[in-house]
Amino acid sequence: SEAPTGLSRRRWMQLMGASFGLAAGAAGCRVPEETIAPLAVRPENRVPGKPEKFASMLHVAGKVRPIVATSYDGRPIKVDGNSLHAEGSGTDVFTQAAVLELYDPDRSRGLVQREGKERFSRDWNEFFTAWRDISSAEGEKVAFLVGSHDSPSVKAQIDRVAERLPQAQWYKHDPLAQSKADSATGQAFGSAMTPRYQLENADVLLLLDADFFGHEAASGLRNLREYTQRRAPEAGPMNRLFVVESHFTTAGLAADHRMPLETSRVGSFVADLEARLEVRLGQEESSEPGEDAEKREKFIASVVEDLVSHQGRGLVVGGPHLDEATQVRIWRINSRLQNLGATVELVRRADTQPTSIGSLSELAQGLENGQFETVVVLGGNPLYDAPGDVKFAEAYAKAAQRIFFGYYENETSRLSTWHLPEAHGLESWGDGIAADGRYCTAQPLIDPIFGGKSLIELLAQMAGETSLTGRDMVRQTAASHLGIEMTEARWNKLLHDGFAADSQGEAIAATLADDLQLAEVNTSAWQADRGDALEVNFRIGATYDGRYANNGWLQELPDPMTKVTWDNVLTVNPNTAKKLGLAQDTLAKLTVAGQSVLMPVYLMPGLAAGTLGVTLGYGRSFAGMIGGNLDEQIDPVGVNVYPLRKSDALDYATGVTVEPTGTKYELSTTQDHHAIDTLGLEEMGRRVGALVREGTVSEFEAHPDFAEHRVHHPPLESLWTELSYDGHAWGMSIDMSKCVGCNACTIACQAENNVPIVGKEQVAKGREMHWIRVDRYFSGDMDEPHAVTQPVTCQHCENAPCEQVCPVAATVHSDEGLNDMVYNRCIGTRYCGNNCPYKVRRFNYLDYRAGDHQFEEANRELAQLVFNPEVTVRNRGVMEKCTYCVQRIQNTKIEARAERRPIGPNEVRTACQEACPAQAIEFGDLNNGESRVAANHENPRAYAMLAELNVKPRTKYLARIRNPHPWLAAEEDHGPGHEEGHEHE
Repeated sequence: SEAPTGLSRRRWMQLMGASFGLAAGAAGCRVPEETIAPLAVRPENRVPGKPEKFASMLHVAGKVRPIVATSYDGRPIKVDGNSLHAEGSGTDVFTQAAVLELYDPDRSRGLVQREGKERFSRDWNEFFTAWRDISSAEGEKVAFLVGSHDSPSVKAQIDRVAERLPQAQWYKHDPLAQSKADSATGQAFGSAMTPRYQLENADVLLLLDADFFGHEAASGLRNLREYTQRRAPEAGPMNRLFVVESHFTTAGLAADHRMPLETSRVGSFVADLEARLEVRLGQEESSEPGEDAEKREKFIASVVEDLVSHQGRGLVVGGPHLDEATQVRIWRINSRLQNLGATVELVRRADTQPTSIGSLSELAQGLENGQFETVVVLGGNPLYDAPGDVKFAEAYAKAAQRIFFGYYENETSRLSTWHLPEAHGLESWGDGIAADGRYCTAQPLIDPIFGGKSLIELLAQMAGETSLTGRDMVRQTAASHLGIEMTEARWNKLLHDGFAADSQGEAIAATLADDLQLAEVNTSAWQADRGDALEVNFRIGATYDGRYANNGWLQELPDPMTKVTWDNVLTVNPNTAKKLGLAQDTLAKLTVAGQSVLMPVYLMPGLAAGTLGVTLGYGRSFAGMIGGNLDEQIDPVGVNVYPLRKSDALDYATGVTVEPTGTKYELSTTQDHHAIDTLGLEEMGRRVGALVREGTVSEFEAHPDFAEHRVHHPPLESLWTELSYDGHAWGMSIDMSKCVGCNACTIACQAENNVPIVGKEQVAKGREMHWIRVDRYFSGDMDEPHAVTQPVTCQHCENAPCEQVCPVAATVHSDEGLNDMVYNRCIGTRYCGNNCPYKVRRFNYLDYRAGDHQFEEANRELAQLVFNPEVTVRNRGVMEKCTYCVQRIQNTKIEARAERRPIGPNEVRTACQEACPAQAIEFGDLNNGESRVAANHENPRAYAMLAELNVKPRTKYLARIRNPHPWLAAEEDHGPGHEEGHEHE
């Protein structure tokens, strides 16, 4: 197979290991030799080749995710949300990518003991024998380092270890901990509380530097779903969303009004807001700002007016990284506006942490002082992600025994005397408390592939417990936590559902503490000129805190805003960049408190002036063949920016300097790939407006079908007789009012359809293989632009241009309206791709198999386990594209036929639809009037993209509707395609 220019074959095969290895079983002319051994006794309820679904739970990106896992013949291949659970409708990208991590060839494969430079393979019995000697003195010289967790079973076993080793010390480290939010609720209400938002009751939302629908929020998926339920104008009154933030989040994309503001100024904005609210609450009538008022003045005046006029129906939310005083003020505002108990409930936080616990810096100090001889690191990677002012590596090396327990051998593991392999969440028994307070259980779908143990099992054996299994311990904890006798029937019910439905914590009628004392804040500082002052924000990216650095699906997933893959970048406002002399695709030297890194520059409209953004979780030196492994001479992916963080400035830092270097750096960004030609509409605004159609509530009320007529064309007539469908006619709809570009659909499609990754060099050439792309558009001013995203996939056109040009009938129309691909006919002419107006077909230029490299023999069987057996694994040289998950359609038809019943109107669910947390995607039979997709196609907001070509796509979009405040409507750009719109980018 072809290798990229300048890349050795060895490096190419290593890079493709975790995902390209998936194609090792591709069908060809030869029939592979296979030995079939029938089972003497078939397992109960097992039908070979038929998928089974199990309710379970995963700890993903620091959160408890209720899931339903699909398993084929004993191997899990797909993870989806548990729709029965309030937190489980839809998934995020980390949950969807969890199955690839299970079959990662780089995962830890056994116990390792290091003595100097020597490395020895050990077993669990040898470790526990050594552990009894290490821990015999009641833990006098033993320290444990744990991460954040929400597992009652883990807490129970920690307590058992602490009881056995009463003198052992416990410490906690989580690089993305949200301790300020807990402290703020404790200060405001007397004890730490968990907010549970009721967005169906909220008419007005104000988000203050809060990634409310994303990875920062504990209930981001639920928040998004409840928010979007109020974004369909035909279903009732719409809510209104104001966002104040330093950089674009998915919430900023969804906002009706967005104002960029530096994180360091949000405290001043909140203080000013609170003062203005008090004044307005004492007045009977409002007063609209004058026409000559500044835009920011109009913004805050509109926010005040909306919140006051919707008391008990509004909500103010601050990001968990804001300082405690600001968060307390936000709770005071919600209380003053009568929002507590109406749009937000407070639930007492479950106690899942050790009773006495210190910080990472305190552990480092103890190690420096010789306080400990043994350190047990239970997960995480502190040698990589410790703040720059905590010299943990030097301190850690001073302990005689350094025991690391984790899923990978990483930077911390390499400096440890013992490495213990952790089992994957799909291999383990476990439990957790979801964000809504419900108790969830995890059950294994497969035996531990490499003999790992769960944290529960490890702690139990450290405490001397050898008789109980993980299942026994979780069952005991469930009975204790739920306060019930765990009969067999109750236990089976709990496992079947995946959670206890009645275990949700009761809301507390919390009241603000009487003695709140907050420092005075300059309420006008947020509007003052800051000159050339800079600050940097540390953001969550595709690898979260770095734990997913070896996941190829996530590394190649385009960032929702920058569309960059395989890198982290220094984002900067174009106007700020001009002042600093920074240019796109060049390296800049970023310095914070004496620590410097070189990072590629990316110009990002919408960042607050003077704000820089960097993404955590990159620059791993020992992650694996995907994320970087210096032992294998594989360079790290991206730059490690953890050294720039300080213990007292984990989320953002001021006093930053940036110096341009002028050195070129090539980024692999997909933003300009697969551009759509819009029939000679030269002005950018009109071109984008032909694809992404938006309007306001007032425009929709006056002309409900405005979107269909946004692009005018004469009556369309076909040159041939069009097809008609007596049976099923499958179609899709995508509601642009709900989509926020979270990318869950892209990863879900990749997992479902065996879509490979191609690597950074091939992405740079426009050869990415994703069947769903999410386009991003800006319009308006560079400093305060309007932004929108649009998922684009194969439209399954009735008059498909691709079908007309294929010389071998590899792409054909089915009798149910699908544009099918017959892969073994395709000869790779790519005529269909050239003729596709939507540019959604992908050609696999390279043979993404392991070839004859040694990687193949060691890892082929493991990598193949992630395949969906119902989807063909494509050979090199064929076109690929969305199939509307035809395998799911056929499975549903078979089941319905076997049960002698018709297919339900909404029974077939595609992978992207099932993953979408916003419920923006609907799929079904257009000939069934009861289906949601048929109703959406008849919706007055519905329009077909590029309908003027008369290709008659089966996918329709529902135009995005915004709900601007009347005082700000004249200040806002109406979005792409309007004659009065600003210049578009």
